[in-house]
Amino acid sequence: MARGAWTQEARLEAAAVRVEKQLHRDGVVEARRFAVRTEARAIVVAALAFGIGLAAGALGFWGRAALVWEGASVGAAGIVVAASVTLAAASVSYRLAARDPRQAWLKGVTRARRAWMTAAVGVSLAAVFGMVQWVLFQAASMIWPGAAVDTLTATMIVAFVAGGCGYTAFALAAHVTATRLVLLLFAVVATGFTVSVATTQDDEWYRLNFSELGGRGGITSAVFNATLIIAGGVTALLAMYLLTSLQAWARTESRVTRTRALIVYFVFLALATCFLGAALVPVTFSQVGHNIFAIGMAIVFGAFLLGLRWVLPCLRWPMITLAYAVAAGIFFSASLFWIGYYTLATHEMVCAGLVVGWLLLFTRSLATAERADSAAAETDAAA
Repeated sequence: MARGAWTQEARLEAAAVRVEKQLHRDGVVEARRFAVRTEARAIVVAALAFGIGLAAGALGFWGRAALVWEGASVGAAGIVVAASVTLAAASVSYRLAARDPRQAWLKGVTRARRAWMTAAVGVSLAAVFGMVQWVLFQAASMIWPGAAVDTLTATMIVAFVAGGCGYTAFALAAHVTATRLVLLLFAVVATGFTVSVATTQDDEWYRLNFSELGGRGGITSAVFNATLIIAGGVTALLAMYLLTSLQAWARTESRVTRTRALIVYFVFLALATCFLGAALVPVTFSQVGHNIFAIGMAIVFGAFLLGLRWVLPCLRWPMITLAYAVAAGIFFSASLFWIGYYTLATHEMVCAGLVVGWLLLFTRSLATAERADSAAAETDAAA
């Protein structure tokens, strides 16, 4: 009787293993199909965007020479087309991303939350692509001041900008990960601050801090504060992806509890709130209020670095040590500011570099569990 029960249990276990292997095979095959479909769709989107760019360029510049920069120029058209095409392509692509087995968790997200996630991806990519076009055309105008091109050349420039942005945005939005969100956050801040610095009329702003750019008024202030708002949205989205990565890791690591995962989640939500607060309360409105959010961001992230050993004890010692080293680097930079060797703007740039570098390694560490699952699936499929 006992032997029969053992045999039945073994059969059930073997059947469960076969089912799991089949699910792995199906997931790997479907993931590969999704990647192929995404590439094909990106090419179609690029072709459609190229056609839209041709039509827009022909209508806007028909029968006249067009300035490369200033006024109703090729640069202005390129910025508008780049931002518009990127927003549309990225939004559609991110909506389709849930069909990827590796991103199947998106299907369980509520409709309202999925809408703002899509908006965060689309708007942030559109902002980056639009500001990159601004930098490129601004540089072109400095190299060839007052340059003008004919209708055909202007139309082709706009069309190529549209096609390139459409393809790139669709491909990027289809495979969003925590690491890529960190890179996107860096791109948003870097391009936004670059445009703000390039448009400011105050040549002495760097003697104070970057926040001065947000209180000057005009295009400089608008771009700077919009950059902080978009950065807040990307950081909030990053919080969700980190929570998902930790939940995936928890399936193989018992020390990653729900409480610890939520601590990481709320830390990054607090950072997102600080970004938004710093944008909505510029220094010209309230210096104290702005400093609360700016300094609060440093305190929250510094506490997270110093407490990482207890928040995520399952991380390897190099990652913990690096967190302490980054915290020490931030403190050392602050001490150089306090003695007057660094300006506050320089200190902010040093801190930003340290934080982004650490976040890239941190998110890659969290993605190890997901990569291991993927490798196991491919091994089972090949067996």
